[in-house]
Amino acid sequence: MRQDHEYSVIGHSRAKIGRILGTIAAAVSSATVLLAGLASDFASQYISIPPIVLWPLTASAVFFVVHWAFNKFVWRWKWVVLWLKIPNLNGQWDCQGQTCDLAGNVTNDWQAIVTITQSWEKIWVHLQTGQSASFSISAALIRMPNEQFRLLYSYQNEPRMGEPELQRHVGFAELMFSADLQSADGEYFNSKGRYTFGRMHLTKEGN
Repeated sequence: MRQDHEYSVIGHSRAKIGRILGTIAAAVSSATVLLAGLASDFASQYISIPPIVLWPLTASAVFFVVHWAFNKFVWRWKWVVLWLKIPNLNGQWDCQGQTCDLAGNVTNDWQAIVTITQSWEKIWVHLQTGQSASFSISAALIRMPNEQFRLLYSYQNEPRMGEPELQRHVGFAELMFSADLQSADGEYFNSKGRYTFGRMHLTKEGN
């Protein structure tokens, strides 16, 4: 079941950005004070509305729109990404995976499609194979000194019907994305139902 969830970004303060958005909203709303005053004068001919009531309503509405636009779209703009230092990982990724034994030997090769849906506040990582699907339930992003980004996330896996050898389980994955965000390498391990681990290589589709 899809459910976008919050994710942390090490070194990034969303509270600070929220204050900036609030300042922008206040600046924009102040430009509408004159219109609000005119509306108040017009409305006062029919009903009694204290002029001060229109200011917080206007500021609140502007902040809602500014925050929504920033969360969904603006944060992806190139110059905003450079400022925020949050990578845009949205899209589909071809995944080549390997299951390994305790000695590090490959015991199984598998393929999957990884879909990442991301906004400024939330993310969702979905991995689909021919036998099962997994979806993230928590995540964190870390910006590395070499300008690469590490994505850490825990997930829950649901086998498809007709796969009696598989059981529902949880796991953890760690992916290191290249600086150009076109590929990633990482590892995963499963527990609480299936005790396996291995490696993954992701390639962005549409390259």
